[in-house]
Amino acid sequence: MAAAEERVERERLSDEELVERARRTAGAEADACLDALYRRYYPKVAGWCLRIAGDRDRAAELAQEVFLRVHSRLDGFRGDSRFSTWLYAVTRSVAINRAIAERRRREQPLDDQATPEPADPGAGADDDLESAQAAAWMRSAMAEALEPDEAKVLYLHYALGLTLPAITELLRLSNKSGAKAYIVSGKRKLVRRYGGRDPLSAAGRNP
Repeated sequence: MAAAEERVERERLSDEELVERARRTAGAEADACLDALYRRYYPKVAGWCLRIAGDRDRAAELAQEVFLRVHSRLDGFRGDSRFSTWLYAVTRSVAINRAIAERRRREQPLDDQATPEPADPGAGADDDLESAQAAAWMRSAMAEALEPDEAKVLYLHYALGLTLPAITELLRLSNKSGAKAYIVSGKRKLVRRYGGRDPLSAAGRNP
C-alpha cells in the first residue's frame, strides 16, 4: 500500500483505534499513528493551552509538551473515557503544573508541601468545551455582572475545570478563603443580576 493510501486509511480510524495500533506496533507505524492524532488534535490542544496560558507563544510550547507527554505515557490511556477527554486532562495538568512551577521558580523556592491538588479529569470535559453557545452566554454574563477577579476565577473553575486551590495559586490570591470567596460572591451577583437565572447552570457546570 502506498504511503498516501496508508495515511488516508489511518485518518479513517477512530482515536481509540489509532491509540491501540500505536501500542501494538513499533517504529514507523506507531509514530505514524501518533502523528495522525497530533494532526487531528493539535489545534484543539493549542486552544486549550491558550485559554490557560493567555499567550500564543507559550500556548504553542505547552501544546508541544502535551504531545510529548502523550507519546511517553500512552499506556496511561485505559479507554475508560474518550481519548479526547483523556487528552484534555493531560493538557490541563501540563498547563497548570507548568504555570505554577515557573512562577515559583521566579519568586521563591519550590515548596512541595504547598503544591495545590491537581485538577481532576472531569467527565465529559470535551463536551463542555464544545458547548460554544453556553460558554459564550456564561462569559457574557460574567463580563456584565462581575468584577474582573471574580469573572476570572469563575471562568477558570467552571469553564476550564481548575480546582480552587490551583486557581488560588495561579492568581496569587492572598485573601483567607482564596478562590472560594470569589466563587461565592460571584455566584451571588450572577443570580441577583439575572433574576434567579444562573448562567453557570445554563453552561452545564455546577460546583
